[in-house]
Amino acid sequence: MKRSVFIFLSYFWMTLILVVLAPLTLVAQEISLQKQRNFPKTVPAGNYSGIAWLGGSKYAVANDKSPTTGFYLMTIDIDSISGELLSVRLDTFLTCGQPTRDEEGVCYMPQNQTVFVSGERDQEILEFNLQGQLTGRKLNIPEVFKTAYSNRGFEALTYQQKTHRFWTTSESTLQADGDKPTIDKKIKNRLRFQSFGDDLQPKEQYWYETDSAIVKKRKGTSIMGVGGLAALDDGRIVVLERELYFPKKQIGSYCLVKLYVVNPTQQQPGELLNKSLLTTFRTRFNITRHNFANYEGICIGPKLADGRQILLLICDSQNQYKGVMRDWFKTIILPSSSAN
Repeated sequence: MKRSVFIFLSYFWMTLILVVLAPLTLVAQEISLQKQRNFPKTVPAGNYSGIAWLGGSKYAVANDKSPTTGFYLMTIDIDSISGELLSVRLDTFLTCGQPTRDEEGVCYMPQNQTVFVSGERDQEILEFNLQGQLTGRKLNIPEVFKTAYSNRGFEALTYQQKTHRFWTTSESTLQADGDKPTIDKKIKNRLRFQSFGDDLQPKEQYWYETDSAIVKKRKGTSIMGVGGLAALDDGRIVVLERELYFPKKQIGSYCLVKLYVVNPTQQQPGELLNKSLLTTFRTRFNITRHNFANYEGICIGPKLADGRQILLLICDSQNQYKGVMRDWFKTIILPSSSAN
């Protein structure tokens, strides 16, 4: 009898362990987060706020403190088997010479070979050729986006050639739609996800809600919002939510990144988008860890040899603030089932 009970209990606990651990194993298999890297010898201190893949190893990068309006070119080499970053080099700055607009987001339109750059200062999204000159075209932005709170406007921008759609949103809730989160108001952002067609005219609009901040403290600065978007081939969008917390003396600062996926093609315009969590990670600045990275930019990169999709993230170091911040880059590998 005792032997039967022992066998039963052993089987029960083994089954329970498998049930509990199976989802964790599945998650580990589904997505791969590569270690963040910086390249101080080939990437000078900057305020890199957005990134877009131009093909091959070439990328367009927005800098929200650029001397004039335009974008940078970077060469980024990624291992085609592991997805690990091998090298990053800042090549050149392409500009039309006009005053800077607090450039935040950037995307590439392959069929026209043009780059679109969003400005948080003027809430405009302008088109540039690959020599950095303005073409005279821009996205026709709905007037409601002019009500963005200061320094909480357009940061996210993406374009997908297969769906013929641009997507953008404000970082925080528009003034027309309510209050934005603060250290005292730990509320959700309610954002408008706006699409545009190849004709640069507004198309579908959806609602999106961020998570509320997890920080419990009442002093310091807390920022919660969407820093970037990356459109997949099938119409889904990867959303970069980030929560920043800065205490007065900086020690204890963190950036919590959450990547969600939404699928506008399965919902009606005007609806609140359903979101599913892809992955989450945190960077910190404290006594023992100095890996703080304010990830503001995300883009779809090339695919690995086995077909898995690379996501590339770039952070804004605030010009390597006080010598303690670094210009970090990070790759995240989606499984084949998520990338199709």
